[in-house]
Amino acid sequence: MMIKDMLKRENVRLVDSVKNWEDAIILSTQSLLDQGYITQQYPDTIIELTKKYGPYYALAPFLALVHARPEDGVIKKQLAVILLHNPVNFKGDTTPIRLLITLAAENSESHLDVLRQLGELLSDENVLKQLLKATSEEMLYDLLTK
Repeated sequence: MMIKDMLKRENVRLVDSVKNWEDAIILSTQSLLDQGYITQQYPDTIIELTKKYGPYYALAPFLALVHARPEDGVIKKQLAVILLHNPVNFKGDTTPIRLLITLAAENSESHLDVLRQLGELLSDENVLKQLLKATSEEMLYDLLTK
C-alpha cells in the first residue's frame, strides 16, 4: 500500500492558524470524521491522551503524526494532512507544530507500509522543507504522494 492509496486529495488542507493545540487536533481529524472514517471518540481520545501524556505524536520540530489506537474510534483507514502557516505549540511542549498528519488505522498492521514510506519521506530534510513551504493543497498532496 502506498501513501496515495491512503490519502485522499480532499483530506489535504492549508490553514493560516488555529487558536490552540486542541483546535489543531479537531481540525486535523475533521475531514476524517465528516467522511465517516472515524467517530467523534477518535479526536476526543487524542485530546484526552495529550492532556495526560503530552504530545506523544510530535515527531520533530514542526511535525506531528496525530493518532490514537484503532479501537478508539477508527472505522476505516485513511490519512489527513493539515499544514498551518503559523505554528501551534502543544500542551507541555515548546516544539512548534505546523504539519499535522493524522493517521486512522483499522488495526496494528494495515498501515505499516504507509508509515514506513512517510518515515522515509519526512526524514529527508529537503522534502520536509518543501512540505513546510507548500503554497497550495495540490503542491502539498503531490509532495506527499510522489
